[in-house]
Amino acid sequence: MTKLIAIFGYYFINNLKSAMKIIYLKIAAILILACLFYGCSETTESTNANKRYIYYSMSVSDGATSAEAGLYRYDVSSGETVRLANNSVIHVTGVSKDGTIGFEYEGLEKLRWKYNLELGSVPISYPVSFEDNYNYWIYDLPYFTNSYNGNHFVYFVGYRHVETSDKYKDKPKLVILDYLHSSSKIIEIDEISKSFINDTSIDGVQLFNDYILTSNDGKSVWFLMNSFEFSGHDDVGFMAISDFMLLEFNNDKIVPIIKPDYRIKQILGADYPNERILVLIVSLIDSTIFAYNETDSIPVNIPYENFSNPEQFAKEKSEMAGWSDDGIAIYDLTTMTIRQNVISWGRIDSLYPGLAHQKNKRLSFSPDGEYITFALPKINELNNFDLFIVKSDGSEFKRILKNAPVGIPVISSVIE
Repeated sequence: MTKLIAIFGYYFINNLKSAMKIIYLKIAAILILACLFYGCSETTESTNANKRYIYYSMSVSDGATSAEAGLYRYDVSSGETVRLANNSVIHVTGVSKDGTIGFEYEGLEKLRWKYNLELGSVPISYPVSFEDNYNYWIYDLPYFTNSYNGNHFVYFVGYRHVETSDKYKDKPKLVILDYLHSSSKIIEIDEISKSFINDTSIDGVQLFNDYILTSNDGKSVWFLMNSFEFSGHDDVGFMAISDFMLLEFNNDKIVPIIKPDYRIKQILGADYPNERILVLIVSLIDSTIFAYNETDSIPVNIPYENFSNPEQFAKEKSEMAGWSDDGIAIYDLTTMTIRQNVISWGRIDSLYPGLAHQKNKRLSFSPDGEYITFALPKINELNNFDLFIVKSDGSEFKRILKNAPVGIPVISSVIE
């Protein structure tokens, strides 16, 4: 950049009249000084080129002290750790192509933010009620996700009359923020969900399961709802849970992928390239996992305890990193079988003895399927974890944090 500016100045100085030479000489000098003082744009943009990051949270509710609580970023190539937020953080979304994540503070009011490598931390906007005596409010559970293209954030809000604290009178709404087009949508869920239920005695519907998922482009959103009947009076109330539904929002419509069924228990994640949603189905006889889309379903012969959280699914491949009886493995979501074993309990024990063989929620896959990050507690100290990274072929295995109350870590692809 500096060299180009010098050539620019030289060209005009030697080809224009003397009066103009002085003007262009001053302009060239100003540009060079500005570049040196503020930094050239090429240098700024290349700072995060070819970088891969792990993000993890520490919260007071997980045992962190106020001094250590916050949001952290680990640079896989340099080993540098940066503290991005100093307050207690309880949830971190997956990482988009450009390195954008969402995170949620813990406190009296849960505040959601997005973090971008260029812009830093920016608060997520919330809708404002235009009806008198009604307010939007934020659910305790995360219900908060982002799209892999980095353009969309999706979350739920409740809609409540200011004179009641009865959450069963709320009307849940789905909010989709489109940062690319600077627009947002607020989707009614209550009456639409009720329309899928034949039982006219249903009083309302509510969100079920901690997670909502969105397609890579943010155009589809998947989530679970359940219906309920409420009886009693102000002092004592009885709620009867009825059927559950797996719903999809797409093309400005909500459609049921699984119609009301009492057996639906949990969204586990998604085979993103094929847009199949993996759901746990529980009955009195057995527990089964199926992969659903709008047209069919296929059984998934992977044990439930081998699942971690939705970030264990690659965004760019039909693969999942998960626990196995032998340690950690990569599963092919087309055949629903283990494609390769990554690291064994024996190898972990030989390098880092004293860790519990605990299949927990703290395991995530990079969207490109190249790296895995996971955490394990000490055998006699289950509240603190050692945090690790390993390449999908089992190489580059190392500990990056020791004995800390970390939340679910997430890992990026190489930042675009």
